[in-house]
Amino acid sequence: MNSFINKIFIITIITICFGFSTFAGGIKGTVKNTHGEYLSFASIIVKGSSKGTMANEDGKYELALDPGNYTIIFQYLGHKTLEKQVVVNNDYLPLEIVLEEQAISLKEVEFSAKSEDPAYTIMRKAISMARFKILELNEYSARTYVKGTGQVSEVSGLIKMLAGKKIEKESGLKIGQVYVLESINDVIFKQPSSVREKVVSTRNNLPKQLQSQGTNFIPVSRTNFYNPKPFGDMVSPLSPTALAYYKFKYEGFFTENGQTVNKIRVTPKSKNDNVFDGIINIIEDSWYIHSLDLHFSSDNISNRIKMIFAPNKEIWLPINYTFRSDFDAFGFKGFFNYVTNVRNYTVAVNEKYHQRPVVIDEKIDKAEAKELKSEKVNSKIALNQKQVTRKQLNKFLKEAEKEDKKERKKKGEDIDLVRSYNVEIDSLHSKRSADFWNEERQVPLTDLEIKGYAQADSIAKTNEQQYQKDSIRNLPAFKFSHLIFGKTYNYGKRDDLFGFFNKSLSYTSPLDQIPSLDFVNTVDGYFLKASLRYDIREKLTKRQSFYGDLRYALGRKALNWNLGYYYLKNQQSIEVKTGRYIQQFNDDRPISTPANTIYTMLAERNYLKIYQKDYASIEYRNRLSEKVTIRLNLEYAERMALKNLETFKPWIDVKDRSFSSNTPENAELANTDFEKHKTFLTEGEIIWRPFAKKRKFNDREYTINTGNPIFRLKSTNGLLSESQFSRLQGSYEQFFDLEKLGNLHVLTNYGGFIQKPNYFIDYRHFNGNQTILRSFRFDAFRNLDYYLHSTTGNYLEVFAQHDFNHFLLTQITPLRIYGLKESVFANYLKVPNQQFEYVEVGYGLSGIGKLFGLEVVGNFVNGKYDATVLRIKFNR
Repeated sequence: MNSFINKIFIITIITICFGFSTFAGGIKGTVKNTHGEYLSFASIIVKGSSKGTMANEDGKYELALDPGNYTIIFQYLGHKTLEKQVVVNNDYLPLEIVLEEQAISLKEVEFSAKSEDPAYTIMRKAISMARFKILELNEYSARTYVKGTGQVSEVSGLIKMLAGKKIEKESGLKIGQVYVLESINDVIFKQPSSVREKVVSTRNNLPKQLQSQGTNFIPVSRTNFYNPKPFGDMVSPLSPTALAYYKFKYEGFFTENGQTVNKIRVTPKSKNDNVFDGIINIIEDSWYIHSLDLHFSSDNISNRIKMIFAPNKEIWLPINYTFRSDFDAFGFKGFFNYVTNVRNYTVAVNEKYHQRPVVIDEKIDKAEAKELKSEKVNSKIALNQKQVTRKQLNKFLKEAEKEDKKERKKKGEDIDLVRSYNVEIDSLHSKRSADFWNEERQVPLTDLEIKGYAQADSIAKTNEQQYQKDSIRNLPAFKFSHLIFGKTYNYGKRDDLFGFFNKSLSYTSPLDQIPSLDFVNTVDGYFLKASLRYDIREKLTKRQSFYGDLRYALGRKALNWNLGYYYLKNQQSIEVKTGRYIQQFNDDRPISTPANTIYTMLAERNYLKIYQKDYASIEYRNRLSEKVTIRLNLEYAERMALKNLETFKPWIDVKDRSFSSNTPENAELANTDFEKHKTFLTEGEIIWRPFAKKRKFNDREYTINTGNPIFRLKSTNGLLSESQFSRLQGSYEQFFDLEKLGNLHVLTNYGGFIQKPNYFIDYRHFNGNQTILRSFRFDAFRNLDYYLHSTTGNYLEVFAQHDFNHFLLTQITPLRIYGLKESVFANYLKVPNQQFEYVEVGYGLSGIGKLFGLEVVGNFVNGKYDATVLRIKFNR
């Protein structure tokens, strides 16, 4: 199943639903507009409290209330807010609500003399205040109701014929079935980065295959449009770089509770640049988001985000969020709907950032800005009602955040921790009573969801039986077919949060070699492989694995094997291996097995060069901090040369062509063949990320180093007298995000030998390529011989690739929207020992058919043009 299909199924899986509400009293009904159209996901709030709900997709709502008098607020994007006085008794009070469209007015005075659209001034001011909106919340807590609903409604005849039964068997999904997953989650946020989410209760009608993969809850959306990138790589209209991506148009204003709300049309300057299209409503003077309705498309999927905000302690916070995704691509059609409704906000405000200055736009109000230019604004000055320029606001923020960082450091807080997220699932999450759900459910089910959820009780019983079976901790029943097709046996306790089992035993059969084209070469002839792996997992911070591989070469009648043990705890890992196995001369394995099989059997070209080694090794890795990682590898081995089989024949015999020797050709060494010998290798590496930060997920730390450099220093040594050598290499790597200009990836390796090796295996090899299939590795040349320029001397490698948002063909909007991407690259290698200097430059186009890309590469040797070649790369 390809990655796109997996994405669709994961999306479809993240859906939820649940039963009918049977509250004793409250209000219920529908919300429509004046044309009689139902308003999906309209907001319903009890004024003066944190109680509230949302209408469902069909415009129906239901809210349980104790007997009493209430003021109910009904809101919907683009419509007038309606307040309704109600008296609730012991029964439900039916309220059929009709919301009028919001009357939009145009300002006549403020902007009449301005040539620029007034939306730009509004957005510049809102952008300058966006960071304040993030920092003004010291902490908050809330209870949320989250629901996801999804369906694969149609599958093309071809997909049904080729993979329909397999899809349903592996995922458990039924085409046309509506799947629902709903969750009650408590969320606690604390500055600067801590989020704790507790899943109080969940209900769903997902098939057990998906539940076993960890699809047991749905998290609260933390999409925040005050962040520069609120949703993946999507650029917010309030990002500091927004003016480079968007055009803004002022469409008027409306008043709500005495406040002026500006309606701004957001339009991308160019499509498919990770941008939104739609409406954002900004509150005048305070510059909060009032609401938004934005669209974007990706991979033939149409997406729409809606958010409604409401004030809490004068801070406008999101109270409901809806995300709708409709897909119709690659033979699959369906939808995914996600809803979050937030209530019970408890907010603690940071007064330093809870400011309401009078923001002066330097571009428009030049005279006022000039007068304020000399005034000093520092982090200790209150800005409320004070006139300040956007530059002064930026300076205030920098000083204030610098002071905060110092204070946190004094308190002993980890200032390098930029994000911490912890999620836990209540032990009673699947056992909450109907009364609990009747009280907590925020969004009524639609008819489609009710129909899809009708199977939930029987599914729950089936799952309960399966859980009981799993808890017995016995292997599932063995079947003879498992030997042929492979099998993973799961047992032990299953993790409620991630869905994995505490223990698993996996067997991979020789049949898995066929799709990966890994079953033949000129040394082994045809060969069979099988593997066995036993995993023990404890949350995210501890894992153990025992594994073994068997490989029988039919042609040379030789058995190869590996045995290994891997242990991970927190940031340290150790791996011990031993065996008799085959290996490429270049440990980086530049020749892929599919490419080698295709060229060997169809073109009589055997680029793969291998040898056999009996070995024992141990590797230790320790992430000392987010900035420093160390790695040490020790290996003792006896290495033996291998020859091609004399009787080996390809599928297609190419005239006047024969297989090359399994001994590589090299410019420095006339004969690279070797006698059987022993070696003891050591390799130590230090990886330094000087500007890295870190994040935590359930107490496991991860490094964040996007856009920052990585430096590596690696020492490789042979210690036995017959195979003694010493090599040192330094590396620099960095990924530059150039915003609209795309991104640039650069890697440089410089190294050499302090003591030269005796055996060709220990030379410094480079990742070449001589096939039309391009390696996925970034540090790989497109048209360099695999071993001809391997060296015992100094060397310099440089790799650089620039991926463009717009370049040549991607200037054509339909092609860009389709998903085509362009890149240019240049790679360089210098080997002074051989007086060899190699340069290749090229142009690449990816996203063709969503599956592969093409590259045209020209290369030069010692300053002279050598060749132009075509390369194909497949999407991973």
